[in-house]
Amino acid sequence: MIKPLPSPANGSASTPASTGDFSLVLGGPLYQLLLRTRLARVPLGLMLRRVLVITALAWLPLLALSLVEGHAVGGVAVPFLADVEAYARFLIAIPILLVAELVVHQRLWRIVDEFRERDIVALSSRPRFDEALAAAMRLRNSTIVEVALLILVFVLGPVLWKNGLALHVDTWYARVDAGRSELTGAGVWLAHASIPIFQFLLLRWYFRLAIWWRFLWQVSRLPLDLKALHPDRAGGLGFLGDSVFAFAPLLVAQSVLLSGIVFSRVLTGTGTATEFQGEIALLVTFLVAQIIGPLLFFTSGLGQARRRAMHEFGMLATAYARDFERRWMQGAPPEADVLLGSADIQSLADLASSSDILSGMRSVPFDWRTLFRLVVATSAPFFPLVLTVIPFVELVRRVLEMMM
Repeated sequence: MIKPLPSPANGSASTPASTGDFSLVLGGPLYQLLLRTRLARVPLGLMLRRVLVITALAWLPLLALSLVEGHAVGGVAVPFLADVEAYARFLIAIPILLVAELVVHQRLWRIVDEFRERDIVALSSRPRFDEALAAAMRLRNSTIVEVALLILVFVLGPVLWKNGLALHVDTWYARVDAGRSELTGAGVWLAHASIPIFQFLLLRWYFRLAIWWRFLWQVSRLPLDLKALHPDRAGGLGFLGDSVFAFAPLLVAQSVLLSGIVFSRVLTGTGTATEFQGEIALLVTFLVAQIIGPLLFFTSGLGQARRRAMHEFGMLATAYARDFERRWMQGAPPEADVLLGSADIQSLADLASSSDILSGMRSVPFDWRTLFRLVVATSAPFFPLVLTVIPFVELVRRVLEMMM
């Protein structure tokens, strides 16, 4: 059961060493604004209310203005209610980005306690560990960063978006006149409100990921007590591998957006799904790398721990094998100081099991199954695009053939 974390209501960074409070999302001016406007309750309550209000702010004005202008269901080549990209961006991706905050908060806060409870960070390094944690919380609460993001998306963003328009037909948000695009009323709200809302939520997530990368980098540089014989085959860092699934909603939200963009091109006849295979593969790789990347910071430490343990275990195994052979194959009486007190067959089997664990130790704190599950989750939103290329019945038939 996940216990709620204390969070300072004023958004200041508490002392992590004393409170165990670690959260990438409980801080910053927007979080405080959500608390004051009763769109959030400490730590992240009222999720449904928050999702409904922010999603409605981005989508409902577009619907209303399109209805008034006669572009909701017709009147233009791409009416509002036929724009799959708008559904994907505002009705699916935005809610997922908001729900991701709760998922990340609930799953990542235990990371700090895991480092401490497992004694992975040596006592002599605890002050540096707490300093890295406090720095992460200060960045999370930065007013300057959030204000800069707001200026970027609400001031510079609309200019860049309008300059990047390259339409060939009239849509619900812009008309094409003599090669130039003129925004409709719905288009003005789209450029100056809806898209900036989405961009701010996404860019703020990238800022949080930067904090996470920085924190793990600093921790990986500390002297860590990694156990090469730990059953998780990751030196005791296996819990870090499990943490990547906290970010799965963030990856899915971005995949949904690209899937919606491609689907819109397919429906309007301006492109096919196969034309975007390279972009889709590149995006999936990029998104998964965002989450897996910081775990690679521990590769060097895990490699050193494995090499050191292999050397020490090799000497131990040699001494044990010598005692075993002398007692069981040569019939010599056991020595008083025989290794581990008993050079018997069961102990030899235990030694072999330990050797298997050591040989199977990974140089990264995750396995291929973790990576595969993350790739599948990130790729899932693109499945509907497959149906635009291969009919559903034919797809099922091919899958069944591969399974037989």
